[in-house]
Amino acid sequence: MARSRLRPAWLAAAGVTLVLSGMAIGSERRVARVAAARDAEPAVRAALLAEATGWRPADVPPRAAIGLAALWLRQAGAAVPPGSDRASLAHARAMLAVADAGRPTAAATLLLHSQFALAPGDHPTPASLAAFTASYAAAPFLTAEGFWRAAYAARYWRDLPAATQEAAVAEAAWLAALDGRFNDRLVDIMGGSPMSVRFALRVQPKH
Repeated sequence: MARSRLRPAWLAAAGVTLVLSGMAIGSERRVARVAAARDAEPAVRAALLAEATGWRPADVPPRAAIGLAALWLRQAGAAVPPGSDRASLAHARAMLAVADAGRPTAAATLLLHSQFALAPGDHPTPASLAAFTASYAAAPFLTAEGFWRAAYAARYWRDLPAATQEAAVAEAAWLAALDGRFNDRLVDIMGGSPMSVRFALRVQPKH
């Protein structure tokens, strides 16, 4: 009798395990698909975003939400004028809320907040600057996001605290050392800003 009672319980537990495993696999697939779309052709990105509009926020893992928010912000930035795509901005905000719920202190999440808080003008808003500065404490060295941070730091150099200036230069030098091809890209990003001088001094060949 005891064995017959245990069997249904065991089957129920096994069923729950299989369901949870399937959910985890589905979540990881979404994370992988969103990550792959970042560098994909525009048509591939557009197709993924069109599909993602039907995803329930509760079914989107925080890592995928970060990527989706970035992709929707990118789409809104490509609109004419930039940011006029209100639907993309709304989707980006919804995904940022999902990211905040799961990974509020992740550097990528903080950078999205920094981007959202930007306003037209020669100076960043306090909220944008605070999120940008905090992103270095979360992750001092990033690859893809590192180029965006270099562009931000170069544009708003005089608004950055000294410690953030140093962190931005250190990250740019790290990127240049990571791949020599990145050096020219970074030089173009920084233009003639004061950051470019600090960067050149940091990466100049040592004799």
